[in-house]
Amino acid sequence: MGETLPQVKIARKYIEKGGEVVFFSHGGKFEHLAKEIGCEVIKLKDLAWRDAMARVDILKIPVEKRHFMVYNKKTIGLLVESEIEAFKKTGVDLVFSSFNPTSSISARVLNIPLVVLISGTFISPYFQQGFATFPDNYENIVTKIMPTSIKKWIVRWFLLNNKMLVRDFNKVGKKYGIKPFRNINDILLGDHTLVCDDINFIGLKPTKEFPLENYTGPIFQLDLYQEQEKEIEDKIRKHLKRPGKSLFMSMGSSVGGKIFLKILKTLNQTDYNVIAICANIRETEKLPKMNEKILLLQYVRSAFMVNKLVDLAIIHGGRGTVYSAAYSGKPVIGIPMYVEQQYNIDTLVRNGCAIRLSWRYFKPRELVRSINKIFDNYDTYLKNSKKLSEKLQKEDGAEKAVKRLMEIIQMK
Repeated sequence: MGETLPQVKIARKYIEKGGEVVFFSHGGKFEHLAKEIGCEVIKLKDLAWRDAMARVDILKIPVEKRHFMVYNKKTIGLLVESEIEAFKKTGVDLVFSSFNPTSSISARVLNIPLVVLISGTFISPYFQQGFATFPDNYENIVTKIMPTSIKKWIVRWFLLNNKMLVRDFNKVGKKYGIKPFRNINDILLGDHTLVCDDINFIGLKPTKEFPLENYTGPIFQLDLYQEQEKEIEDKIRKHLKRPGKSLFMSMGSSVGGKIFLKILKTLNQTDYNVIAICANIRETEKLPKMNEKILLLQYVRSAFMVNKLVDLAIIHGGRGTVYSAAYSGKPVIGIPMYVEQQYNIDTLVRNGCAIRLSWRYFKPRELVRSINKIFDNYDTYLKNSKKLSEKLQKEDGAEKAVKRLMEIIQMK
């Protein structure tokens, strides 16, 4: 969903400006979103994620590895062949992708401009700036005792020189006369790379490869600035009228239920008023009996609005969740599940409005200690959070992306 929604929003605005859009799909459960805005969806060779995932225990494999494990020489070759045929048949002028590495071969074979939408935490300036911390998913007995400075140097070097996927992509690319890829960034980035982050948020400076106009800012499902009363359910307002501090826990759908339940059970032992989104719990019987200060909901229509009403948010670190919290101007405790979420939370930490905890080594007492730390220094955390929210862009990210896409097409 995090990849599909921005593309659909951009496509809709591009169509409104007179452009034509067709979606190409290697399979997925969100294809209907493209159809709902009137776009044709052309089926390509299925990536067969489900078959690959069925052969492994996905909970023991970091998300970034799961994304890449399906790509081998045979699969890459089949996908590229499928894309080339489809791009030729439709005669597209530009290929726009969020995460589809094989486009780095197929678009270039046909000499079609490739534009990729990516998170700011995945681009080289972020690594070069030294912002990347050692991924929680890879921590072990040895790394836990290593100095932070050494671990950050290792991560920086690895991310700038990572050759994951390079060998098999080069084998397929050689067949079509494509210039060899040097590292994974060569594969994941486009001829033009749009960054779906606010440059003021992540703290980077424009470069030749990533000019200011390529930073679209966040692209949300809902307009954060239409603060309508109907967005706040009556039961939420009623719940938050209780005396005492209030927390909003939104851990997204990508997190598994175990960590959610650990957090929930911990909060159940406190006196805080809690609103918790439990959409990621599939078996409701696993939910413990809650005290009257915890309100469990399947969803809220505007996480941003709920964030504004509470004193503190506990989140996992997905892009949408982080920006909802950042725009609300309230402090955060982040418990990221994988590296992109970790780096999103780190951005909040650098701005002085969050504390990051490990999900892998989660301890209830550390969560309680962190909550208390923020409330004991609440004026400082709140001031930093509001300062961050005030400097974030107000222009719609999808609108900026379309403007840039039209400029790129005119360059062709």
